[in-house]
Amino acid sequence: MSADQSSYFIDSELGTLRKLLIHSPDGGIGKIIPSTFQDNLYDDIVHLKSMQKEYNHYVKLLLYFLDPEKITYINSFSSDDEKQANCFIPGKKEYFNSDKVLEAQNLLEEIVGDERVKLRLIAAVCSYEESSFAIQQKLEAIQDAGLLAKILITGILPATESGNEEDQYIFPPIPNFIFTRDIGIMIKDHLLLSRMATSARKRESLITKFLALYYFFHEQPGKIIEIIEESDFFLYEEQERRQRIITIEGGDIMMVHQRHIIVGCSERTSSNAVNEIIHTLFSREELGIEKISVVKIPKKRAQMHIDTIFTQVRRNVWVMYGRYSERIMEAENNIKQSYLNVLAHKTDLHKEPEPEILQFYKKASDPYQRNKDYSVPTNPTGIESLLIQISVEDFGVAPQDVRIIYSGGNDFPHDDREQWTDSCNVVALKEGVVIGYDRNDKTSEAFRKAGFDVITTREAFDRFEKGISPHSLENTLILLPSAELSRARGGSHCMSMPLLRDKLS
Repeated sequence: MSADQSSYFIDSELGTLRKLLIHSPDGGIGKIIPSTFQDNLYDDIVHLKSMQKEYNHYVKLLLYFLDPEKITYINSFSSDDEKQANCFIPGKKEYFNSDKVLEAQNLLEEIVGDERVKLRLIAAVCSYEESSFAIQQKLEAIQDAGLLAKILITGILPATESGNEEDQYIFPPIPNFIFTRDIGIMIKDHLLLSRMATSARKRESLITKFLALYYFFHEQPGKIIEIIEESDFFLYEEQERRQRIITIEGGDIMMVHQRHIIVGCSERTSSNAVNEIIHTLFSREELGIEKISVVKIPKKRAQMHIDTIFTQVRRNVWVMYGRYSERIMEAENNIKQSYLNVLAHKTDLHKEPEPEILQFYKKASDPYQRNKDYSVPTNPTGIESLLIQISVEDFGVAPQDVRIIYSGGNDFPHDDREQWTDSCNVVALKEGVVIGYDRNDKTSEAFRKAGFDVITTREAFDRFEKGISPHSLENTLILLPSAELSRARGGSHCMSMPLLRDKLS
């Protein structure tokens, strides 16, 4: 049941990607109605088949880079459109089943093949979803592990199992499960489990916990890091509990360097969670984490995680949202003195809080002391200063060689529009080769001006089919079709949970 547990390691955002966890858009997404899409953290209802076709481009691109033998397998069905389409649908006989591009539904199928694990997971899910005992018994009676895995994710009990003439909806869908970045974070050879901030994603956390314990680290549970509230949490009054609650989502954590991790304090990752992450990582001396940079951002839907504001492209190149660049904001403020706030009787109380950087340092060889203050007295003045600092201090880049690519070319309104559709949310297949969305035209232009080749997935596939090696690409932004994917409010960085990267030289 367990996987090769020596094959999980992440110590950067840039090392060549060798293994990751994904989840293809499932049938539950197609059941969301207009009155509930916001409750499900979407910004529109999506056309499921179109979304799946777009996502298939993403999967195919991953396979070209990580597991090209599976491309040969998929192409073997070129004379049968239905079977070839089934290659991309988890649970279908023809599914590609890669051990490098791992599908969450397949892993779930594997662990519930163990009767003991199956019963534990069903009980846990039914308890959380407040299901009836009759539903729990129906699930326990299912012997097809693949079917059970699908039901636990989609929430749809087929008519053949429900005893009804029609399918039965037994759980809410979990449409955000396609954003596997958020469910867990590899920190070197350890896995930090998320604790989702919203009820719409709680079942994802539960499923991930079981995958961690019974698949990824079945033989080494000590590699799992789980941060929860203190034992007396429930004794406090409601207001105090709100301050002490722990919520963690993977989009707020970046392992940028072997000794340096960034943690976002945001709409989704609570301040108490950040506090506990600092203590936990410093106390785990085997991790060798010396610096933790905390990025406090306003609690806004448009910037729910720090990876919606910036991601790394190369050691010296980042893409970021210019509205959070202190250099750009200072330049704009110097253009013309404004008296508007005074004339309109506005005060600083009405101003949106600025992003703030707090840093903490503990030498790896020093023993951890829980009562010691590890805060750094002088912090970067903003997000852009932090990114430059990382390039210079962690990667040895000359300050003048650091390049920031701005969302929408830092041109209003394109910067806001394209940040909303995840222009800053790119994942690196290798250093300098990243995946973005095709709808972010101005950001693509900015990449070109920075010396990057910008190609669509179709153009990339044409090159690969002509014999050009994917790994020969350098300094390239590859664009996914994204008319439907972008409505779900996550980009390629969100849609990936890296499990193994090469170490940077």
